[in-house]
Amino acid sequence: AVRAIDPDTPVIIESNEADRPQTYPYLSPLAMDNVIYEVHMYMPTGFTHQGVEAPEPYRSYPGSIYGTVWDKEKIRETLQPVRDFQLRHNAKIYVGEFSAVIWAPGADRYLEDCIEIFEEYGWDWSYHAFREWDGWSLEHSDDPAGIRLDPENGRLRAVLEALRRER
Repeated sequence: AVRAIDPDTPVIIESNEADRPQTYPYLSPLAMDNVIYEVHMYMPTGFTHQGVEAPEPYRSYPGSIYGTVWDKEKIRETLQPVRDFQLRHNAKIYVGEFSAVIWAPGADRYLEDCIEIFEEYGWDWSYHAFREWDGWSLEHSDDPAGIRLDPENGRLRAVLEALRRER
């Protein structure tokens, strides 16, 4: 229906299951031009969402999270279904959401590793979320007991450095 009205404007498509990378092995490309396939990266959620719904012990990145070692190579492995889809279908990929809660130890390193992989693969990306909730904020400290504005935090630095790089 969109193409009947506008054949040129890119259309962004999300998959099911919260747009996770695991959906890409069975995702079928659309038979039209100017399609961008979106993915969200919150893996492992035991790190990215720790303490969001209930207090729990902190888990660090890189490190063992629920018995699995998470590091840059594990992120790469997790995103491999999306990369395979991209290469198989010459698809444009957009990471529409990725983040880690501000108090997650190593969140800055997690963001750096994700962004480096996204850019290596030629994927566009945007951080989730700007001024939606202090827990995702790039502008706030990483102290859950005293969240305050902190323009020098590592998460903000990681994203700004990536945005400053030429592509």
